[in-house]
Amino acid sequence: MINSYWIQHMKMDHIKIVPGLLCLMLSFALLMSCDDDNDAKSSKIELLSFGPSGIKHGEEMRFIGNNLDKVTAIVFAPSVEVPRSSFTSVTPEVIKLIVPPDVETGRVILKTPEGDIESKSIFSLEVPVVISGFTPEAKPGTEITVTGEFINWVESVTFPGNLIVEKEDFVSQSQTELKVIVPWETRTGFLVFNTGGTEPLEITTEDVLTVSLPAPASLTPDAIRHTEELTITGADLDLVTQIKFGGGAVVTSDEFVSQSETEIVVTVPATTTDGNLIFTAPSGLEVEGGMLTIILPNVTAFSPSDTDDHNPGVTLTMTGTDLDLIGELSFPNVPDPVTEFVSQSPTQLQVVIPDGAKGGTVVITTIHGFTVPITVPFGDQLTLATVIYDDEVHAPLGAGGGWGDVVTDIANSEQVRVGTKAIKVTFIGGWGGGAQFGNWDGGAVSTAGASFYAFSIYGGPGTGGNEINVNVAGKQVQVAIEEGVWKDVQIPLADFENPAGISEIWFQDRGWSGDVWIDHIGLK
Repeated sequence: MINSYWIQHMKMDHIKIVPGLLCLMLSFALLMSCDDDNDAKSSKIELLSFGPSGIKHGEEMRFIGNNLDKVTAIVFAPSVEVPRSSFTSVTPEVIKLIVPPDVETGRVILKTPEGDIESKSIFSLEVPVVISGFTPEAKPGTEITVTGEFINWVESVTFPGNLIVEKEDFVSQSQTELKVIVPWETRTGFLVFNTGGTEPLEITTEDVLTVSLPAPASLTPDAIRHTEELTITGADLDLVTQIKFGGGAVVTSDEFVSQSETEIVVTVPATTTDGNLIFTAPSGLEVEGGMLTIILPNVTAFSPSDTDDHNPGVTLTMTGTDLDLIGELSFPNVPDPVTEFVSQSPTQLQVVIPDGAKGGTVVITTIHGFTVPITVPFGDQLTLATVIYDDEVHAPLGAGGGWGDVVTDIANSEQVRVGTKAIKVTFIGGWGGGAQFGNWDGGAVSTAGASFYAFSIYGGPGTGGNEINVNVAGKQVQVAIEEGVWKDVQIPLADFENPAGISEIWFQDRGWSGDVWIDHIGLK
């Protein structure tokens, strides 16, 4: 009874399951039938993908989609069209073709009877760009030509100085040639090419690009007065951005009288001194040009010639060359320059010696404001056989640092005895040393034929009546200071125990503070 019941029960369950299975199978059949019907009815042309990634020119690529057998042509950037006749194979689902050599990065367009289909993705390739040559020498602002393979894939060119020229600024570009303008500020060096593609390259040239520099050849005239026009001839002078004259004066190209590739005309600055001209290129590189000599007044003699006769009120006759350039004369110990002369010509000038004038150096100021000391002795002054300092320290001695926080200015122009500069020493009352000159490598100034150590000293405010230590070759002598006037000092070398040579000199305060000026140091 139990077995019969179980069997009957199972049959009933199977009868209930079978209709369900039949319905499920019927549903699948219907769905499949519907899909087949949709595929059969769909005629839409679709591009689903293309590849493979990293493909190279000349390799086969595939386009995958629906109804691709209706595609009549495929267009790559930049306007490279592959007609259906050049496809290697075509089916509704796949088109195969060989990538043409002049294809570049960009979107792909499928030509169809229903209209163009543009890819959503950018097509790119792995491109073995080769740079085989370029113009070896060029001038800034001119064009160079680069040759090679797949040059159309170059995205930028970097010139020396990190000057980058982007693709859109190229003059022209093809698969085998690129033309580009050399940046104005570049200089000689290697070029760097950056490419596009799936594997971008950075290619540095093995050879350098030689960039032209200005080549000045001659100066006319080579001796000239201030503010006159100078003519410079040469090659590539249109590259000059500025000229630096002796003395440091700079004239920029916008201040030139005229400028061309072969000639520059420029006005000589009033502060120019003798020296080579320095020409600056757009890159900042400098080129040295010819030597320029500045014509200045040159006084060769005084009349009367005897310095004892150089007294206030006396008419002093100066002879020399280019004296017509003199604008004013500054006499020692006279605060205001003399601007009115008895007479003046290129070779002679007569002037009345002003009140208060003392012996020293008469200084010319030219009509252009340039100062020139007259080397002819004027009035009562020390005449040195060996000069240690006059405007600068002379070899074999050099400037030392002193000690005790004393400040020494060896090119001061506030108070001058001879020339245009003197030594200003500021003492602070601590027995410090200043105006120290020496040779600590064994050199010395020979005293042969000399009898005196000589110098001039000027006392600043509050220094009158003080004494200063004067050291020569390790021996010291005290000298009294006079405030507000120059004092010429001559000390017998015997007071310093007659040294055969002088390797060091210095001056030292004796516990007082203040400024003194020292000038015209030497032997006589």
